Amino acid sequence: MASLRDAIKEQQEELQGGNAWVAFWKEGRSWHSEAFYLDMGATLSPEDEWRLREIEAADPAAIVLNGYLSEDMTLDELTTSIRYHYEHRMNGITGFITEYSDRLSPEEIEKGRAAARAAGLPFSEKPFRDGEDFDPYVYDGSMSVEDYELMHRMIENERSERMDEPILSGYLSNLGAYTEGRPAGEWVTFPTTAGHMKEVFDRIGIDFKNYEEWHFTEFQSPIPGLAAKLGEHEHPDELNYLGKLLEMQFDDDREKFAAAIALDDHASSVEELINLAQNLDCYWIYPSVHNEEDYGHYLVDELEEPELPEEAKKYFMYEEYGRDAAINDGGRFTEQGYIYNNQNTFTRWYDGRDVPEEYRVTPAPPEPERPDPEKVEMDAAPAGQTTAQPKEQAQEPRPVIPIVLTSEKPADKLKEITDRLEQGITELFESERYKEYLRVMSKFHNYSFNNTLLIAMQKPDASLVAGFSSWKNNFGRNVMKGEKGIKIIAPSPFTVKQEVEKTDPQTGKPVIGKDGKPVTEEKEIKVPAYKVVSVFDVSQTEGRELPDIAVDELTGDVDRFKDFFAALEQASPVPVGFEKIEGGAHGYYHLEEKRIAIDEGMSDLQTLKTAIHEIAHAKLHDIDLNAPKEEQKPRVDRRTREVEAESVAYTVCQHYGLDTSDYSFGYVAGWSGGKELAELRGSLETIRNTAAEMINAIDGHFAELQKAQEKEKAQPQHEGSTPEQPEAAAQEKAAFAPETIYRVRRNPYSDREENAYLLQAYVTQENGRAKMGEVLFRGTPEKCRELLGQLNAGELTEGQVKELYAKAQEQPENGRDDTFSIYQLKDGDETRDYRFEPYDRLQAAGLVVDRANYELVYTAPLTPGTSLDDIFTRFNIDHPKDFKGHSLSISDVVVLHQDGKDTAHYVDRGDFKQVPEFLQEKQPQLTPDELETGEKIRTPRGTFYVTGMSREQMEAVGYGVHHQSDDGKYLIMGNGTRAFAVAAEQAQRENPLKAAEQTTEQNYNMIDGRINNTPTVDELEAKVKAGETISLVDLANAVKADKERGKAAKPEKKPSIRAQLKADKERAAQKKPAKQKSQELERS
Repeated sequence: MASLRDAIKEQQEELQGGNAWVAFWKEGRSWHSEAFYLDMGATLSPEDEWRLREIEAADPAAIVLNGYLSEDMTLDELTTSIRYHYEHRMNGITGFITEYSDRLSPEEIEKGRAAARAAGLPFSEKPFRDGEDFDPYVYDGSMSVEDYELMHRMIENERSERMDEPILSGYLSNLGAYTEGRPAGEWVTFPTTAGHMKEVFDRIGIDFKNYEEWHFTEFQSPIPGLAAKLGEHEHPDELNYLGKLLEMQFDDDREKFAAAIALDDHASSVEELINLAQNLDCYWIYPSVHNEEDYGHYLVDELEEPELPEEAKKYFMYEEYGRDAAINDGGRFTEQGYIYNNQNTFTRWYDGRDVPEEYRVTPAPPEPERPDPEKVEMDAAPAGQTTAQPKEQAQEPRPVIPIVLTSEKPADKLKEITDRLEQGITELFESERYKEYLRVMSKFHNYSFNNTLLIAMQKPDASLVAGFSSWKNNFGRNVMKGEKGIKIIAPSPFTVKQEVEKTDPQTGKPVIGKDGKPVTEEKEIKVPAYKVVSVFDVSQTEGRELPDIAVDELTGDVDRFKDFFAALEQASPVPVGFEKIEGGAHGYYHLEEKRIAIDEGMSDLQTLKTAIHEIAHAKLHDIDLNAPKEEQKPRVDRRTREVEAESVAYTVCQHYGLDTSDYSFGYVAGWSGGKELAELRGSLETIRNTAAEMINAIDGHFAELQKAQEKEKAQPQHEGSTPEQPEAAAQEKAAFAPETIYRVRRNPYSDREENAYLLQAYVTQENGRAKMGEVLFRGTPEKCRELLGQLNAGELTEGQVKELYAKAQEQPENGRDDTFSIYQLKDGDETRDYRFEPYDRLQAAGLVVDRANYELVYTAPLTPGTSLDDIFTRFNIDHPKDFKGHSLSISDVVVLHQDGKDTAHYVDRGDFKQVPEFLQEKQPQLTPDELETGEKIRTPRGTFYVTGMSREQMEAVGYGVHHQSDDGKYLIMGNGTRAFAVAAEQAQRENPLKAAEQTTEQNYNMIDGRINNTPTVDELEAKVKAGETISLVDLANAVKADKERGKAAKPEKKPSIRAQLKADKERAAQKKPAKQKSQELERS
């Protein structure tokens, strides 16, 4: 930190010599000085003027002085005099610039303004003041408001003239009439509409009876070279697709497209042109470069490749250098500038087969006339099949369209694939492509959003994926030769070694060596990271047959409708009922009464689809109408609500094999237009999470119902059952081999998020059950699942996992040392408004310093006596070698960890500002679901799950007391939508059998008072469908158990839905209510 005396001493010679003007200013508590020299004309150079403006911005009180002071003055006298000038704001920078600037006089500027007005042109003072052109889209005050409006009217008129010019036109001719010597044709402008194309077809006589063939005889386009790439047999749908893409382009994209055509890269057919229009990020263009010499100058003068001294540039051969560089690039000089392929990944969005529905404009041939049913005798449909939908014919597996990554380093590959993901989101919202994504999500509903989208982009018909080794080792199948992998993102944590001061475990203080310096030791730190890996679909493999993993299709008069609808009801957050709905609607969700109504008299299939749709509304779009407006949670617009609910319904129906042929998503392109990427991604995440939640809930409830029914069927057969033959039992016993399996489950003794889950081993027993083994790891669910995957893949052993847990336990010891950490804003548009902004401006704009916007770039020990100013100086002047961020600047945050406490400091103008909000974490709100004990309480008003929350905690999250259990031990508390049972007094000691069951059962749907039930085949199939691996022992035991339960019994003929509901009500009146999950409050 320099004093004023130091700053004067540095410039004393120039100051007293009289030849220079010296600026003095403060930044923080440090003084600075800098000398400036006027040109021969006693004027400031533009560079010096810019530098003075920069100094004034840093310190508005800065001054500029010349050597009029006596050269006989001492340093102390100079210091006193200059301090007096500074404190009294004498000789400020603005006045100095005004006096010595070489700008034109106001009179000259007015002459220029008058000449522009006489010519009817807008006038800006900026070129006269700064010698720089102005930005037409930024109002900087250099022109009057009237001139600014005139300029934009002229720009708009010029753009309108270009927009009115057709992007692509073709002369469409009737080929049949043409060959007969009676040509009939008409010019068609693309993009167009289906209605207009039908009118054109009618006018030129293409009726699909006498004449049904057409061709194009000529094309026109303002885009150079485009018309020459098109042939006479192009299809109007493809031309409309291309025309729509070109219409959406900005001017600079269209210039790049024209240059890419001239480069003749991906431009040999309409299919390639359509893909080219969507891959312009694969090309770099330099509009100002038109020949080899221009390119040579650009590389040397602008990019400094190579970096040459000014004297050497006089003798440099720019043309030859530019020619060699262009040859190496494979580029081309065009009318639009120099262009070359930058080797980014070129993605084939269009395969040349199916044009997305919203771009199809060609009239369909009329359907053949059907015979009058009154005049012919129709065959009767087979019984029970009157409403059945035809199954889709099996299609040949589609080839993988791989994402080709050009980067070498794993980190660069990850960035490259995430960039492709962003592009994939924006291009996803086309009708057919969107349906493909939803179909993939129905099969991979437990996968992350990123990986679901990546699978949809590369192989939309995938059904079960695994790695190369996993197929071979776990499934006995091999990837077929020549198959291409599907790129997805997988966790890949790594450890780094860091030298830290060794601390005494007793005192927590550093250990001092014989040389008086702290002793250091090397510690390993685990860093979470991700990498790009390849997986393969089951259709790309061959070998051992897999167990049947398909979900039973529920089509037409849906088989097992009653059970499936009951599972749906239990998965619904509100009651579901039937009523006659007028106006053609199939159902609705009542926001005020919190119930779902479904139209009476519909088919079973339509009833299920409507129920799923309305349950999606109830889960996603419910609000409390009784709450004040300001307290109601924000609600998305109606179109978004319908897109989300319909997408969830389509996904769930696809998962269970329900017919989805009547679903259409042609409207999603219009809905998604104009929405930000983050908003679209948020909706897709919402759809994925809700669909996965519904599928998992339905699976669970359906399995419970099936299990209860099978148990009832098995009971009458108990007395008549015959013992197994001793020989068969002996063979089965001899064939049994114990197997170790691993499961991730909640930690019932967790006290924080870091140990909320367990990774535990289980050993299969001869009786088909599993014995609980060791707990291998305690941690977050993400970490436990990551280790589970590595265990199943054979990458880690049990011993290595336990060793990792032991090392993780040692990590907290490192937190005792004092440290400082530097955080800098993440790259991207979302942090643009925060970057390099002073703290007072952030507050004025209503912005806060949020940890989520920052990334940690450096951490190091904080030595005693080190101040924030010391850190600022060091990270601006002498960076440590391992520091990878930019110099410490405004908007950065420094966090000091001292004496076990953290404080955050915002780098502001000349100072630091403490920002406690940076360290505040958003605490997740406690919910009753997370603390369910697994018990159920029955009252005359329903069955309720018991939660471990107290009455006060429930009231804090919006629940109130509704009624009390008969024995007075439990309060039933609800929030108008859901209800739970809460202990009314101190909870009794938990049943050890129940606790053992919770730690042993494979899922909470099996908790019934008996330890370790054998899962059903349906449950194992659901697991495989979700991407989990099952053992053949589990499958064999499940098949055996299902047979014992009487699963093979023939189903009776199913009555209609109305008859089923009526029978249920009659049975309910005769006996106690069936035991089922119900969390609904009675309604008066």
